[in-house]
Amino acid sequence: MLLGALLLGALFALLLRALLNAPADTFAFLRRARAGPLAAGLAVYALAFAARGLRLQLLLPPEDRVPFTRAWSLSAAVTFLLQVVPFRGGELAGWAATKRTLGFGWARAGAVFALVKAIDSACLLLVGLGGASALAADAGRRVLSAAGVAAAALLALALLAAPWGGTAAARAARNRLPEGSRRKELAGEVAAGLDVVSRRPALYALALVLALAFLGGHLAALTLLLRAFGLSVPVAALAFASLTSVVVAGFVPSPAGSFGPMESGFAAGLAAAGVPMASGAVYGALLHLLTTAVAGILALPLLKRDSRARRATLI
Repeated sequence: MLLGALLLGALFALLLRALLNAPADTFAFLRRARAGPLAAGLAVYALAFAARGLRLQLLLPPEDRVPFTRAWSLSAAVTFLLQVVPFRGGELAGWAATKRTLGFGWARAGAVFALVKAIDSACLLLVGLGGASALAADAGRRVLSAAGVAAAALLALALLAAPWGGTAAARAARNRLPEGSRRKELAGEVAAGLDVVSRRPALYALALVLALAFLGGHLAALTLLLRAFGLSVPVAALAFASLTSVVVAGFVPSPAGSFGPMESGFAAGLAAAGVPMASGAVYGALLHLLTTAVAGILALPLLKRDSRARRATLI
């Protein structure tokens, strides 16, 4: 709870520092912000995490599912940690949060975490490619090369198919390893974490739909937030910018979590729709702060509950 509050406070401190040190006209659009679209955008983004919470539920056996509100909070917490923990350490922090919340061992929690990441990455690739294609059709120019589109599409399909291979490999290893060995136990945990893919493919397909639903809510929220600040950007451009921001943040580790690289990638994506890079970076930073703060607020109940549980064990 305290750590989450401190991280949220640091985010708002960064925003305040930027406002105080920026030239007088840099953030003039903030004075013209409309409260209605701003509140609606924040609410839509918060509700979008409900789709991720339900998606997580579907990927778990009924007997292992946590309450929906807890799954919702965990989904937001994983996103929040990815944004604020330095040098991509949010991946490990999200894995640890998943383990603690679901009550699994490290291997099974890691398998569930990897499955969720594969689904989200594949869906983002597909949505981002769709945005790039729409921009290319509207502008009559290439946003991505044909080779780049083909490579990204193949990568998305590979991410969606990888869990089948992982499940088969884990089961084969479990069957070959000697009884009672730690390696056999770990292989069994990995197989259990990926079980839904092969045994319940309909639920896996529905999980993909819910991942796309989150992205739909994400794009709707970004549209509303930008309109609140007087900027209208095509949804296709926001889809492509979301993809480029994640790609850049993934390849350029930062001591400020994903802050810095993500804004650069977002600005580069918006540039394909004619938005100047400088403006794109400013808007990207503001959107990043707002959406990260929403994810952090949604994560607070999870962090609060965990802090209470730790105190209870010490009494």
